[in-house]
Amino acid sequence: MAADVAEARREDAGIVVAHSDFGGSSISGVTFSVAGMPPLVVLNSTQPADRMRFTLGHELGHIVMHKFPTPDMENEADQFTSNFLLPTEDVKPYFAGRKVDLPLLAALKPEWRVSMASLVFAAKRAGAINEGQAQYLWKQFSIHKIRLREPPELDFAPEVPASWPARKKSRDGVSTSRSYCPEGRPLADGPRGA
Repeated sequence: MAADVAEARREDAGIVVAHSDFGGSSISGVTFSVAGMPPLVVLNSTQPADRMRFTLGHELGHIVMHKFPTPDMENEADQFTSNFLLPTEDVKPYFAGRKVDLPLLAALKPEWRVSMASLVFAAKRAGAINEGQAQYLWKQFSIHKIRLREPPELDFAPEVPASWPARKKSRDGVSTSRSYCPEGRPLADGPRGA
């Protein structure tokens, strides 16, 4: 899927991804850019993997599209991410001829590795639901108290960075399992102790 390729493309492009609990803050992620250095994206390690994936795509959207702040840049980054993780033509067949409801969204979440909420936006973009149906689904999210936190039993493990550990060798030539910054210093442990 496009989403699986996304992590490899970000890593190959020289974007460094790290994780932090942000001291308990509700910040989902942030990008640091310094001239002459690859961008550093820091993700909140306490968030579910679907949220981390969306945040990483959102930050990638800023890196790709926004050299300077614009009034609509947050919405643009969200749209970029939605289309990047759930390309309309790829996701459309998953909704074709099916009732788009909470059970379908729950079934598609682990397959696409995105939130159920992201799937609602994708279903609308693909023409599988209209605005009224989307509003009904949002009400169902609220009734079932999953608007802010989707069912934990649908969570999946976050991706683990692949490029830096594969490139960094220990003194005896064995690849390490930690992520490293360009200077060779270890970054903070991955998400949830990974």
